[in-house]
Amino acid sequence: MTRSKMIQSMTGYGRAAKQTPIGNITVELRSTNHRYLEVDQRLPNGFTALQGRITELIQRHLRRGRVEVLVFLQAGRVDRRRVILDETLLAHYHRALQDLKGRFGLTGGLTLEHLLTLPQAVTIAEERLPTDQLWEPIRATVQAAVASLVHTRKREGTRLVADVRRQIRAIEQHVRAIRRRQPHALREQRQRLHARLRELLGSDATRSVAQLEEVVALVKDADIHEELVRLDSHVVHMRQTLTASPLVGKQLDFIAQELMRETNTIGAKVNDPQAARHVVEIKGCIEKIREQVQNLE
Repeated sequence: MTRSKMIQSMTGYGRAAKQTPIGNITVELRSTNHRYLEVDQRLPNGFTALQGRITELIQRHLRRGRVEVLVFLQAGRVDRRRVILDETLLAHYHRALQDLKGRFGLTGGLTLEHLLTLPQAVTIAEERLPTDQLWEPIRATVQAAVASLVHTRKREGTRLVADVRRQIRAIEQHVRAIRRRQPHALREQRQRLHARLRELLGSDATRSVAQLEEVVALVKDADIHEELVRLDSHVVHMRQTLTASPLVGKQLDFIAQELMRETNTIGAKVNDPQAARHVVEIKGCIEKIREQVQNLE
């Protein structure tokens, strides 16, 4: 299975169960947000050698997220356990116990039950299949679980992208409202500037450097045209990014930061209450975008 170009969320769940020659295998995958791809595995005893192969299989389909892998095995009817008696150790135990009986003058018989309760006299070993025989049943089940996980991540990614697009449209609406408001806001700003100029310069011709610098700053702050143009550009860039690559989370987060930077500048410049309200709404949209893109691969 090849990686799909559809944008994925980093959160999701996948599960698969298969009946195999080694028993019933169930694989569960849980994926959460993470800067990179991190695979955490919990495997049955004897399956540790497969960890590298499982990680490699998951890496073919996912690029980001913390993935928890749970593998459960219900062994088949064939019992692979064996009871091992350490006869050499039992012989040592027997001689040592007989010596103790003679040395301390103890009576009573020494039974097999006594010997079998001594440490390490009896062990239970489970016959392990070769790694290659284990891998194919596990691989097939993990592959099916990954497909299930990718499906849920795509579905969640589609939902997140749809919301990001809604926020982009809302931002554009607020930007248009600010532009419509600008002529009125600039007229009011010019009136305030004229009043401030008369206050600063007075009726005489004396103009200090500090006064002139304040006038220049006031005139410059009255115009937000450049910021609005850059805001439009970032919005276009965000739309293009949503269709350009399946790995968009980090890129969209960076663009959202740039959007917020321009919006903060606009908010610092506008003195019109109506325009300021639209700036606040734009900031809210950007915050929602950032929340959503944190979940995208």
